[in-house]
Amino acid sequence: MRGLRKLLGAVLYLFMAFPLLLGGLTLASVRPLASSSGTIKSMVTDQRFATLLESPDLVVMAPETLEFGGTTLDGKAAVTAFQSSVPSRVIVATAGEAVDSAFAAMERREAFFTVNARPLKEALRSGAPVFADTYLATARLPVVVALPGTAVATSSKPAVTALVVKTADEQPDAWVVGEPGSRFEAPARFGALGAGLSGASVWLIITGTGLCFASALVAESSWRRRLGLLGSRILVPSIMVLIVGLVPHLIIPGGLVRLPSGVSGATLPDLAEYLRFVSTKIGGGFLTAGLIGLGVGTAFVSAKRAIPAPEDEAMD
Repeated sequence: MRGLRKLLGAVLYLFMAFPLLLGGLTLASVRPLASSSGTIKSMVTDQRFATLLESPDLVVMAPETLEFGGTTLDGKAAVTAFQSSVPSRVIVATAGEAVDSAFAAMERREAFFTVNARPLKEALRSGAPVFADTYLATARLPVVVALPGTAVATSSKPAVTALVVKTADEQPDAWVVGEPGSRFEAPARFGALGAGLSGASVWLIITGTGLCFASALVAESSWRRRLGLLGSRILVPSIMVLIVGLVPHLIIPGGLVRLPSGVSGATLPDLAEYLRFVSTKIGGGFLTAGLIGLGVGTAFVSAKRAIPAPEDEAMD
């Protein structure tokens, strides 16, 4: 009879309590990312992002060649020239506006958003002479322009400057991300999505914890063992969520990045530092939720140890 009770308790936990509790803790962990644009926007307005944009790490990651509308450029030299001619603050501002635009589109239930490209175009156009000087000083390959039936190589500053200006002028004033006119079902306000996730996570956690308690009631007959079993069953999903939050603190995310050239991201300090920052920012919610669950589970396990075992249970 006792074996059947334990089996029923285990089935109730594995197929109902555990997935509900794990889902609730996960939703609680990601809620800060969905509640407002502030968390995501901080990832691009942080100084570490600007440092990465100006870092030689980007040059190492660049391909050997880049093609722009029939023109072949030395990829690494082009990235170096872009860094020298376009201030990082322009890219940071454009990325920040893109995040705001995406969240504003979500509030309007639109599945597309626009990115203002005018500041970046102006910066590239005005920095074209600097781009040309830097490119010609660092490029290992001449600029190859495809013409009808042939290809012409050039290394003159006016030609490279005109190419950069032409590329900037050909870009639209606004880039559209997503299918224009498309819509999706979402809360009227995107902030309500964060509130909805918060409410859903609370109910999932309450329901999952209640089913954990029910499974402990079914599996054990004494309150001392029930408290210990309840604590251990709360600890399992909590530790899983906690591990997700701890990974950025224990493992260098850059070390997981492999570039086509075979270089590891761990050898790129600015990239590794930014990846660590982003992963820590994303995993912060998991760390908090996991620690809370760990504390609750540990409290129940400790309560079992604090209650003296009756003689018949000790003999058992």
